[in-house]
Amino acid sequence: MQKTNALHIILYGDDIFQDSISSMVILMLLVVVSAVSRTYRRINMGLIKKVTHWSYDNLIDYLSVNPTRDEVTHYKVDPENESDESIIKLHTVKDFGSITCLDYSESEIGMIGVGEKNGYLRIFNISGQNSSSPASHAPVGLNANNETSMTNASGGKAAQAENIVGSVSNLKDTQGYPVSETNYDIRVRAKKQRCINSLGINTNGLIAMGLDRNKHDSSLQIWDMNYHDDSHETINPMFSYCTNESIVSLKFLNDTSVLAASTKFLKEIDVRSPNPIYQHPTRLTYDIKLNPFNDWQFSTYGDDGTLAIWDRRKLSDQASLGDLNVASPLLTFEKLVGSGAASRKYMNSCFRWSCVRNNEFATLHRGDTIKRWRLGYYCDSNRDIAADDDNEMNIENLFVSSVHDTNTMYDRVATFDYIPRSNNGTSLICMRQSGTIYRMPISEVCSKAILNNRNSLLLSNFENTEIDEIRVNNEHEKSNLENVKTVLKNLSFEDLDVSEDYFPSGHDEPNNEIEYSELSEEENDGSNDVLDSKRGFELFWKPEKLLEKDISVIMRTRASLGYGLDPMNTVEMIDSSKNLQNNAYIRNTWRWIAIAKASVDDGTMVSGDLDLGYEGVIGIWNGINGISNQDRYRQETILSDKQLNKEMEKIIKLRRKNRDRNSPIANAAGSPKYVQRRLCLIISGWDLSRSDYEDKYNIIMKNGHYEKAAAWAVFFGDIPKAVEILGSAKKERLRLIATAIAGYLAYKDLPGNNAWRQQCRKMSSELDDPYLRVIFAFIADNDWWDILYEPAISLRERLGVALRFLNDTDLTTFLDRTSSTVIENGELEGLILTGITPNGIDLLQSYVNKTSDVQSAALISIFGSPRYFRDQRVDEWIQTYRDMLKSWELFSMRARFDVLRSKLSRTKTGVLTADIKPRKYISNVKTVNKTSTLRAHPHLLAPSLLVLEITKMVKPIEEITLTTRNLILEVLKHKQLMKSQDISIVAHTVGLHFQDVPYVSCL
Repeated sequence: MQKTNALHIILYGDDIFQDSISSMVILMLLVVVSAVSRTYRRINMGLIKKVTHWSYDNLIDYLSVNPTRDEVTHYKVDPENESDESIIKLHTVKDFGSITCLDYSESEIGMIGVGEKNGYLRIFNISGQNSSSPASHAPVGLNANNETSMTNASGGKAAQAENIVGSVSNLKDTQGYPVSETNYDIRVRAKKQRCINSLGINTNGLIAMGLDRNKHDSSLQIWDMNYHDDSHETINPMFSYCTNESIVSLKFLNDTSVLAASTKFLKEIDVRSPNPIYQHPTRLTYDIKLNPFNDWQFSTYGDDGTLAIWDRRKLSDQASLGDLNVASPLLTFEKLVGSGAASRKYMNSCFRWSCVRNNEFATLHRGDTIKRWRLGYYCDSNRDIAADDDNEMNIENLFVSSVHDTNTMYDRVATFDYIPRSNNGTSLICMRQSGTIYRMPISEVCSKAILNNRNSLLLSNFENTEIDEIRVNNEHEKSNLENVKTVLKNLSFEDLDVSEDYFPSGHDEPNNEIEYSELSEEENDGSNDVLDSKRGFELFWKPEKLLEKDISVIMRTRASLGYGLDPMNTVEMIDSSKNLQNNAYIRNTWRWIAIAKASVDDGTMVSGDLDLGYEGVIGIWNGINGISNQDRYRQETILSDKQLNKEMEKIIKLRRKNRDRNSPIANAAGSPKYVQRRLCLIISGWDLSRSDYEDKYNIIMKNGHYEKAAAWAVFFGDIPKAVEILGSAKKERLRLIATAIAGYLAYKDLPGNNAWRQQCRKMSSELDDPYLRVIFAFIADNDWWDILYEPAISLRERLGVALRFLNDTDLTTFLDRTSSTVIENGELEGLILTGITPNGIDLLQSYVNKTSDVQSAALISIFGSPRYFRDQRVDEWIQTYRDMLKSWELFSMRARFDVLRSKLSRTKTGVLTADIKPRKYISNVKTVNKTSTLRAHPHLLAPSLLVLEITKMVKPIEEITLTTRNLILEVLKHKQLMKSQDISIVAHTVGLHFQDVPYVSCL
């Protein structure tokens, strides 16, 4: 009545009762809603259940209850045939009232029991029913509902099923049980007739019924079918338990034990005893299901859908302690099968233990997703000791190891079960809410995945002997390290690039992560649509493509090309190879390192006892405090700020002398940090003369980047030049913008706000191009911070503006804030700010954490460590990279890396600071004899044998003897007898094992 009133008020208002027509409409609506509700409840009651011990001839039996709960069907399934035709419908028994439970006998093939809501239990042989003739046996996909049309299906699975059923009386199943030839149909009920909630049949003919609560009759009644009088409708139970309780679930454990659950208790009963073995209070009592691989474990769920997994040994142990409150399941899943699960009797169809793999179960969700849960376990060590090697007492502690979602082929699935296949594979047989049965294959989830050092992937399933391999084959060009001529002779910080990292609006920035060459011409035209399509997903996200773009593959490719061994060559390598991760920030970083290395090599960053090689802007700006934690000057020297400034002035004068420089533009001539500012401008590449400006403008405009060229003019404080640059552009839009910017010359001196300034502020927030945005932002307010706050402008450009126009206080704030940001974010280009210093190592650590590019971190860090400072992280990166080179069998690259590391660690006084461990060798009597022979007659051996004997003698051991060292040097004197390739091998041997760099260089 409350629902009716609610509907009346919602639909018609308070005066609804005065309208009889409206009342009839509401009544009709309620009838429809009630019918739909009943239908919804009924369509969720389907059941499909795998039958064990009936199968023969490699087929598997299944029993199903249709969603309307009025018929039972027997199917056979060919597990190796993945089509729906493998599902053979054998028999269907109809005319049930409302089925509530179903079970079958494992000992007698065809015997099943069906419980109904009206309290009747029907036991019959479904194999001997006449509801469908043998001729009608056919795959469900071949019009199984038309019995007369099935007689022509003798050529396929239908004929196979007919032959099987026809000869069933002469067969025995795999367990040795005889196939029943008897047709019987028994219909019985309890003395106090009421709903049958659960049913169990054991192998000896005992049948257990779980009934609704009755004050005068037991709810768990067990009777023997072998002694039942067919003339009586009511049963005569042999054992009765649980008076005044509702038994909602039960399961036979063996011939004498049964696991039963009421709405409040979970108990195990031995029919030979009047009292339960144990009983525990719990609400998780519905739908007992035994783990087929471990009958100690079983599952239940509660009315709210919470699923629990129990161990009977644990329940028995706790019962022996007499404590009812300590009973707890091994695992609990809150509301896993949906709320109100127990009120829908066949919601148990949404849970299935796997019959293929131990510790796996599956659940159905929303009718379109099946989750496969895999459990792991560990044993309690304390319990293991107390158990005294009694395996039955080793109770596993479970945990969820993985969950895999599988989308069903069709929606509105009501129930499912496993189909075990050969080679430990599996499929699913599913029933939709319409009653349709179909088969769904499952792609096995790999339980093992191993990547080798070339990033090829080996995949294997849990118990499958087959192994899948995804191989990454990259054929890259060989290292051309020897063929590339260096161009470092006249290179300086002012030669830092000006245009490679900028793409004006209207142009797409190249995406280095995806190679569009694989697309057709039509797909290139609509690349965004391709990415969103299924074709795009398959193209760009297939495993091979992802593995090729993995950082480990990129690092190996770089290493094979000599990445990082020469900074300038590395820049050219990045420019020329499309297979590398040629991001602009990596290229710009290596170019800055190349210029910094050139300055170290030509001595222009050294003055007296001060060495500022690879130092960053922040270190120079902070003076003594910035370099105090590094070996930048001799330890016995006490350097003051005044002396530091003098040395910095010498460096500046030296660079001006070498470069023939004019005085740079700077607005802080009276600043106490004028010298530091000048040197910071130098190492950031902004120590430019006016002629340099013009050269930079021309280079940028030649590349078509007029917006950037105009912005650079603004960065140098030359607004008229910016107007001139934009006015010379071919695009009419840029010429109009030049006209707007020209208004700055007229309005810059006018105080207050005006329409021109407001329009400039508006354009600074609406324009797409970042350089145009900062131009309008600056001319609107004449504030350099508008440029410094623009994240789309590169760090080096913002750094140049700050060094030129901010006062000392603001510049200190900007540098501290920006350095903290780049270190935290791992921005590699921030090395121009931090330098290769301890702060730079912090930046590289963040970069490695973000990208896993330990290769770049190792190769960059050796330019500063251990020459200027030591850091354990650098040592770890170096060792990791050396191990990687070894695993890739790039031994020559590892040797070059070691030589470079030794060379870079040499101070300006010639002291090696790197800890190079000497190689070891093993010597024995046989080797000593060969040593004497070689010393006396080195010319007797062929060149290849000379190399062979040397490599045999140089084996890892504690230290190298002088005799062996002299022997190798003596052999090298006869290098005219050897081929150049042999000389190279021996030279690498000496250089790598003895660090005899001068001798190797002379070869």
